[in-house]
Amino acid sequence: MRLTVREVPYDLYAIMVLSTLLVLSIVLIPGVTSVRVILGLPFILFFPGYVLISALYPERKLFYDHDGKRLPDAGPEKDDEGEYDDSEGSEADGGEGKVTGKGLDGLERLALSLGLSIAVTPLIGLVLNWTYDWDPEHLGIRLWLVLTSIFLFNVIGAGVAVYRRARVPLEDRFAMVLDISLPRDSPPMERLLTVGIVVMMVLSVSLLVYIIVVPRQGESFTEFYVLGHTGKADGYPSSFVLGEEQSIYIGIGNHEHRDKNYTIVLSIGPEARNQTVASLDSVHISKLERPVLEVRVKKGGTLKVPCNLTVNDIGHHKLRLLLFMDGREHRDLHIWVRVFKTGYLEVLQPSGIKAFLAGQEGDPARLGSGPTDSGPMIVSIGLTNPTADDLMVNITLHLEGPYKALPFPSPGPARISPGNGAYLEVRLSGGSTMLTSDLGLDLENGSWTIMIDVRVGGGTLHFSHPVVVGGLQ
Repeated sequence: MRLTVREVPYDLYAIMVLSTLLVLSIVLIPGVTSVRVILGLPFILFFPGYVLISALYPERKLFYDHDGKRLPDAGPEKDDEGEYDDSEGSEADGGEGKVTGKGLDGLERLALSLGLSIAVTPLIGLVLNWTYDWDPEHLGIRLWLVLTSIFLFNVIGAGVAVYRRARVPLEDRFAMVLDISLPRDSPPMERLLTVGIVVMMVLSVSLLVYIIVVPRQGESFTEFYVLGHTGKADGYPSSFVLGEEQSIYIGIGNHEHRDKNYTIVLSIGPEARNQTVASLDSVHISKLERPVLEVRVKKGGTLKVPCNLTVNDIGHHKLRLLLFMDGREHRDLHIWVRVFKTGYLEVLQPSGIKAFLAGQEGDPARLGSGPTDSGPMIVSIGLTNPTADDLMVNITLHLEGPYKALPFPSPGPARISPGNGAYLEVRLSGGSTMLTSDLGLDLENGSWTIMIDVRVGGGTLHFSHPVVVGGLQ
């Protein structure tokens, strides 16, 4: 069966209709991605080039002899399939071809349409990119601008092609030809192979459409992350004053391909009891209690939970953020935090430089009231420089009370005397945190006060810690 459509340009009308349907589907049913994929691929990869070729070449392919004379539709040079034979030359014309073709046939139009579409679409994006400087908030490469630009190119180009094709005489217009008949004189095996090839092509196209419309389910996983008070991956709380509240954000991304229930747990001690809360707006964490929050995240969704927390135990803690899924621990994050009594953590304004007084290894909970039988009392000093500049830090330490000896770590003096405190000068790099070496204080019986001055960045931070020593040999 051979079907020829020449009078009405149904191919160009179809491009206008399908382009309009794609825009309507995106506006009216944005959640149905299958329609967008089926219509969007030819919208980008075929329609722009096809309307451009149709506008440039509205006529069918015409044939001329070697003298430039137009050949009629029906003539002796046509072969059995209705095409002119240009494969051989004649002796009279010196072996030159009998027939010269001008214009494009169907296969050439198909190939050029694909190639030109790949060229036209990026050019449209390039033009849109130039408009960004005119209005950065609304112009540039944006989804709706790209969609609208390609839509207008397809529809206007198809309209121009319709107009130009209508001005060509009917017998010379490009025609859509569909020929699905088999040669009558072909052997049965050849017909069978032809039918098999057609069936395989149909199945291949159907499989391609299915893969695009119904993509394979990817790997199942859950994102779990913590952000600082600014909502970015920095600015995490590291130092607390007892009773002070600080903020973080806890994020969950559900890529499990179905809605999921999660449990968020905040803990600083393995023996803490669960305390179910309705939100993390204001929660208290201690070694005895840990807040627990139940949340539900939809398939493909992301939940960012604001958390304002207070740590109620002095010390250096590993603040664990646990995520449970289906009753099992699924993810584990942690932040190291120090919690001080009032007066043991000071901030120098407006630079934000922090200094603190703590016990051995920077643990506030190990800053005791005196030495023990196993060794001297240990103190340490920590510094944080949030600025970009390197700073010189001067630390002066002296005692008020009975005097025995104070070994000071290197670099620095090994001993001090009343009225002549230990002195240490160090360089603190910009954006860094430093903990001084542990200071061992071997004190006599009596009441002492450790006095420390930290001079940095044009200001001074002062600490004092009382110590009572008695009954030790």
